[in-house]
Amino acid sequence: MKKVIFLLGLVLGFFAGSRMGRGPYESLESTARQIADDPTVQQKASDAKESAEALAQRAKDRAPDVADSVKGAAAGAATAVKDRATHRADDASGDDEGGESTKAGSGAGSTSATPDSSAGGTPDTTSGGDGEVGDKPLSA
Repeated sequence: MKKVIFLLGLVLGFFAGSRMGRGPYESLESTARQIADDPTVQQKASDAKESAEALAQRAKDRAPDVADSVKGAAAGAATAVKDRATHRADDASGDDEGGESTKAGSGAGSTSATPDSSAGGTPDTTSGGDGEVGDKPLSA
């Protein structure tokens, strides 16, 4: 497409800048008509049109299947995010097995919980929060 626009600009510039009169214009027009009327060019244009129509029909036929696939993938991703958010909310509630809160300053038996650690003290790599990108902390 860029080539066509460039050639069109080149041709228009040639006509606008030409001081040779109508001769070059008529010569170029005649050559363009000969090329456009050539049976080989006509056949190639027809083949290209048929190929484009076939591809368009194939895309139209496959669109419902692709849409269903995308819909299923989006639903699966939404479920995974919901489960992860629920898991984080459960972890953030702070109840351990003894019923004591794990939030800092809540009693003698409390343990400090950091946003990037789980109950076992290992880094939580399930999702990135405000302080991390993926499984890497922003401050290192």
